[in-house]
Amino acid sequence: MVVEDILLTSSQTAQQYSACLWDYNTKNVLKFYKNGGVVSPKALEVVGQSYILSSEATKPLLHVWPLNSQEIDKSIKLILPGPATCLAVCPRNTYLAVAIDTRLYIWLIASGKLLSVQQRHYQPITCLKFSSDSVYVVVSGEDGILVVYFLADLIAIHNNLFSGQVEPKYTKNDHTMPIRDVHIGVFGRHSRVATCSVDQTGCLYNLSTGELLLRLVFTESLTSIVFDSPCWKLYIGTNKGLIKYYNLKNPARNLTHHVEKTIENEFMGHKEKIVALALNSKNTVLASGSQDNFVYTWDILSRQILQTIEHKAPITNLRFLPKYSNFFEQVLKPEIIFKPLQRSLNLDSEEWTVSNVQTEDIEFSDDETCVEKETSRKRLEEENIRLRIINSQLYRAALNISKKYNNVNETQ
Repeated sequence: MVVEDILLTSSQTAQQYSACLWDYNTKNVLKFYKNGGVVSPKALEVVGQSYILSSEATKPLLHVWPLNSQEIDKSIKLILPGPATCLAVCPRNTYLAVAIDTRLYIWLIASGKLLSVQQRHYQPITCLKFSSDSVYVVVSGEDGILVVYFLADLIAIHNNLFSGQVEPKYTKNDHTMPIRDVHIGVFGRHSRVATCSVDQTGCLYNLSTGELLLRLVFTESLTSIVFDSPCWKLYIGTNKGLIKYYNLKNPARNLTHHVEKTIENEFMGHKEKIVALALNSKNTVLASGSQDNFVYTWDILSRQILQTIEHKAPITNLRFLPKYSNFFEQVLKPEIIFKPLQRSLNLDSEEWTVSNVQTEDIEFSDDETCVEKETSRKRLEEENIRLRIINSQLYRAALNISKKYNNVNETQ
């Protein structure tokens, strides 16, 4: 079944809405999402087919909208240790990663438990991405450093009990100025990862090894980057409002390549800095958002503007989404549970929650008697107690193994 795409955008004003859902072919507004304040750049996510999640600029708050509602869900209160600079939700909708200044925080969504706090950057984090298979977490900063972690290392009990700081899979220092954007392909650990920087360079890496595959040098600062699903066509936004195209099917033979300025490889239309780029699922339409208050959609082959969507302020986020039926349901039954977020690590607690996607309703039939309902309730309570005992035993066993492992390392 072919699923249509729709476009989600946000800008630096929240007078009418915080985020807006568009039919990008007709420019019709499908839905407003209101009362969430101004959404921070790189801080607008869709969680499964249930919620839209955003961070409010300058405030330590996350807001959650059900897909079918223009009002935030007031029963979900997510308070952060500080204002977020960017955020990401893993593709399995299990973990939430938030960058606050120079620190990386990882929470388990289903319990709100804070699992990890990392600080590898010495200047604020600018971009945060999960790989499509949820194996890697990629972090970039104002310091020009790219850090790649294994997600499993970040959330491991042993690492957080003893050392706290996790050794990354690798760290790259190929940029000399702030990294403005990061894009990861769709092939999991076999993907490529692209970065762009104020230092006028864009880099392409092998995600799993960190090997630098290509370094492109331009004549102006770069602000946004994206490539298509096969990793054949690379699009880079610049500080002057141009979008550069580079053909990855025929790359330069040298590791470093200086890209010449040619009209044939440019998308021209924006008047100010490009802040966001996105491709639709068919890789036929490119969307661009700029500080000139406009979102353009482009035909990839002709490089012609298809639609112009004007906003009241500079753009902060844009992304294509599948046109889920939940956007238009009268009653939405979320498959994901949000719990209040812990604001500090509490590793002494024995309460660990494993997330589960609930796809079926749990309810009693109308013909059940009160006695049957009470019996069912008691049975569930007994099962809950049994599972808690098992979880406690597993936790204690893991803790003992970790301590033993740590003692062995110290004696070697």
